Amino acid sequence: MEDQQAGETWVIVAAAGDSRRMGLPDGESKQFLLLGGETILSHSVHRLLDMSCVDGIVVVLHPSHTVRFANELGRFDDAKPLLVTEGGAARADSVRAGLVLVPDGAAVIAVHDGARPLFSKHVFEACLDALGKAQGAIPAVEVSDTLKREGERGAVSDTVDRAGLWAAQTPQVFRADALRDVYARTDLNGATDDAMLLERAGYSVSLVPSTPANVKITTPADLPLAGALLSWEVETDV
Repeated sequence: MEDQQAGETWVIVAAAGDSRRMGLPDGESKQFLLLGGETILSHSVHRLLDMSCVDGIVVVLHPSHTVRFANELGRFDDAKPLLVTEGGAARADSVRAGLVLVPDGAAVIAVHDGARPLFSKHVFEACLDALGKAQGAIPAVEVSDTLKREGERGAVSDTVDRAGLWAAQTPQVFRADALRDVYARTDLNGATDDAMLLERAGYSVSLVPSTPANVKITTPADLPLAGALLSWEVETDV
């Protein structure tokens, strides 16, 4: 990864979602739910700031939450830039808003879901290493469950071959020029992650084996699971 060390690595934390599946009251966000005495978003930001390979962070929030998070900024070490901006209606709009604040000289830009507070720092570093041979690299786990396709009225229509299937996670890391290139294009429709945009454009994206512990907190049932995993991490170097 020698050619990546010529420039900085920045991370865009996408945290502007509406949290509908959490069943929260209007105006509330799962990003501000407490996990081990700290908000979910703060866990993600602290973990990123603690990594020597990360030079700066842009947190993208729903417009109604920017002031709320600004009140938490004093809890973070100010040795690295930590910027805040407003996101858009779609995830891609939020990432694009974050890109505006990433310095032009950055060599690598990672995109992370703020609702994944338990990502592995070792896997993140492995993704950075993988950029030596690809324009993007993503943490992922091989699918182990049997997959069924739903047909009419909830009936199973067929069983899907899981061979070669991986479940993608974040932080996803990219060469900055490649990520900026795909976001300069107009066709962002239907993309569920940033790696998909690079794939569409013909860039190479590598899979990096990760851990199922990198859970995305999406529903109420995910929160106690994340709490248990956080306690497990105290005795485990991830």
